[in-house]
Amino acid sequence: MPIQNRRQFLRLAATLGVAGLYTACGSAVPVAQNNVDANKKSTGTLRLVHTLEWAGKEVLDPASPVRFFPTIELLYNRLVRMDETGQLKPELAESWQANEAATEWTFTLRKNVTFHNGAPFTAKDVLYTLNNVMNPKLESPGAAVLALIKTAEVKAPDDHTVVFPLNQPHADFPLLLLHYSMYIIPDGIGEAINTTGVGTGPFSLKQFAPEGVTTVVANPTYWDGAPGVAQVDIVGIADAQGRISALLADQVDYLEATSPDSVALIQQKPDYVLINLPSGSWPVFVMNTTVAPFDDVRVRTAMKLVIDRDAMVKSVLRGYGKVAGDHPVWSGDQYYQDVPRPRDLAKAKALLAEAGFANGLEVTLYTSDIDVNMIPMTVLYKEMAAEAGITVNIQQEAADGYWNDIWMQKPFCCSSWGERTADQVLNEVYRSGATWNETFWSNPTFDGLLDQARQQLDYAQRKAVYQQAQQLLSDEGGAIIPFFTDILSAAHKRVKNINTRYFDYAKVTLEG
Repeated sequence: MPIQNRRQFLRLAATLGVAGLYTACGSAVPVAQNNVDANKKSTGTLRLVHTLEWAGKEVLDPASPVRFFPTIELLYNRLVRMDETGQLKPELAESWQANEAATEWTFTLRKNVTFHNGAPFTAKDVLYTLNNVMNPKLESPGAAVLALIKTAEVKAPDDHTVVFPLNQPHADFPLLLLHYSMYIIPDGIGEAINTTGVGTGPFSLKQFAPEGVTTVVANPTYWDGAPGVAQVDIVGIADAQGRISALLADQVDYLEATSPDSVALIQQKPDYVLINLPSGSWPVFVMNTTVAPFDDVRVRTAMKLVIDRDAMVKSVLRGYGKVAGDHPVWSGDQYYQDVPRPRDLAKAKALLAEAGFANGLEVTLYTSDIDVNMIPMTVLYKEMAAEAGITVNIQQEAADGYWNDIWMQKPFCCSSWGERTADQVLNEVYRSGATWNETFWSNPTFDGLLDQARQQLDYAQRKAVYQQAQQLLSDEGGAIIPFFTDILSAAHKRVKNINTRYFDYAKVTLEG
């Protein structure tokens, strides 16, 4: 599902510097201190926009398949986070360490933290959050990522310690807790979390209206210091053009993931700043591998071979991106595998003929302007595929409701995702049976490689296994991933502290 707005979702780069993460086992990660400043004042209202990706069905439970992510990251904290340099840092955890086999991880929690309702944050809240994620009735996307935790055996020896036993070694386990489903919610809150958004984060909920304007206000007792702004308004605008129009009309202050076609418009406005950051965000043509003709790997391969990827980056992205090879791990990730996929029309035609389509293939591709790149890449793909005898009929759908009504419902459609670490994305989107396995691809060998990689404590060997998994997915999977996009964002000049990969909304300020 797509944009970790689905959103350029956690701004997760894998330039993590975590190749040596396991070497910290046996010794605690340095403790982070609370930074409450009683004299700090929160001022001004920051206006944001969200894509209405769930057509008004959004909820504030971080683990829900229809979670309202742009608001959730303002309301909650996780145990760990990324700092501005891309390093894994403590958040609600102060430190962590593993046993020698990396089969058990112990986290020490931050003290003197309270939820918006005044309740103290304790280890019970972490256990409750995990159980919520793993509740099969919820069908949380995070369940596939965190399935290696022996949930029933997780212990809280005291209010500020949590012990996670794993069903297999995992040298990078703390990275998994970056998953947005692990934003911590209060023990016992139940379904009330959907509309109350009670967290420990820098802002608390004032008004919940996904289809209108959702408002959060500064938490003056936030453990990491009062936020820079007093209020944040998050307005729902489903279509991409409407979002850029709202920015240029000064109706919003900051817009993430704007279109390359909008760059010239933004640059003509002296009061706006364009922010261009390389990323592992990726749009994708999704083939349901259980439905003909996409159940034939020869057809899937042919569909991949028709693309001139360099030309697509230049035309669709105006050069703001990098070529991809049909797997979702980008070059900034420590486990990245380069998989070249040059255009080969002759081979594509031959494979189609072998699969019984010597006279051509006709398919319907569903798309929408909910993501700025979907329609341009769809139009260009149609032109490129035609040269191999593939007729692509484009079916454009409304942005409102696209993720509910089209995605994972139609056999060939567009999707888009925000950047994730290798372990997260390969398990969350491609492991057999995962909630968000949008291609419905099921490959026991691939699943086994993911398990093997997690258990491998030697970094070089672990990397080699993850790279094998990427190669297999690229060769046989149902995802056509032509490129990774730079994240093009735009902000009014009055917005400060927002132009880094891992910025914290609590640190954003407004001038004037």
